Amino acid sequence: MKPEVRTLGSLSVSLGILCALGGCSETAAETSAEQGEARTTENGLSSINGLSSVNGLSSINGLSSINGLSSINGLSSTNGLMTSFEGRHNVSYLVKCALAAGVTLKKKDQTGFEHSFSGGLGLGTGWENGSCDASCQEGISACMMAHVNTAGVHIPLWLVSPASNIGWGKSSSYPNREGTYFGNIFSNPPKAYYCNGPDFARSTVPGRVGAYQSNKPYTDPFGNDALCSSSCVTGGPQGEGFTSCNGFHNPVTVWRQPAPAFDPNRD
Repeated sequence: MKPEVRTLGSLSVSLGILCALGGCSETAAETSAEQGEARTTENGLSSINGLSSVNGLSSINGLSSINGLSSINGLSSTNGLMTSFEGRHNVSYLVKCALAAGVTLKKKDQTGFEHSFSGGLGLGTGWENGSCDASCQEGISACMMAHVNTAGVHIPLWLVSPASNIGWGKSSSYPNREGTYFGNIFSNPPKAYYCNGPDFARSTVPGRVGAYQSNKPYTDPFGNDALCSSSCVTGGPQGEGFTSCNGFHNPVTVWRQPAPAFDPNRD
């Protein structure tokens, strides 16, 4: 069994507006026999810079899926995401989703100042120095969408996925299956989707699936409040997630804690 990694992710409100920074850092690893290979994380990112643009995350945002993130052509220092505070915040979560824990990506902004970004979930490890293929793009896309909170509220999440660096497992601390996220936000136009879990309306959280969500960057392709179970292929030893949804094979399924387990007024 691999050690569990707790990372703090974030995606919340309209494009370019970021979540409160309190709590947006790594905490100690959490271990438990029941956790399997699944990962804990925390949402809160205001938005995905460029997700709603016609070109998706690549091109105008200074990103290339063909070249490694560590290269000049993979993540530009002179245009796009690296040239603004909001953009760099998005890069921090892009790197957390893409690279493995313990890996640090260092990039300069347009002024020559160097920034460090920490890896976490490892859904596109090959993108550090090489290209990000379709599987890599799907995994990172699902991961980033899973962290969206349009209200900027930070809550703990439990992630499961067929991707080996996340894997399967349940936790009694996260009993509510919120929903599943899938697509490819690198494509032109971006493909950003979700569907509801059976507990999407239980212990709802502002800015998340099951509560009022303004400016949400994804849609349910199966219909209004449609359940994933009606259209996705079930996966995991306990049926805790899905192996594919709508033709995408790297979905991320999110489980939430019961309402008393989090404080919506926390920083």
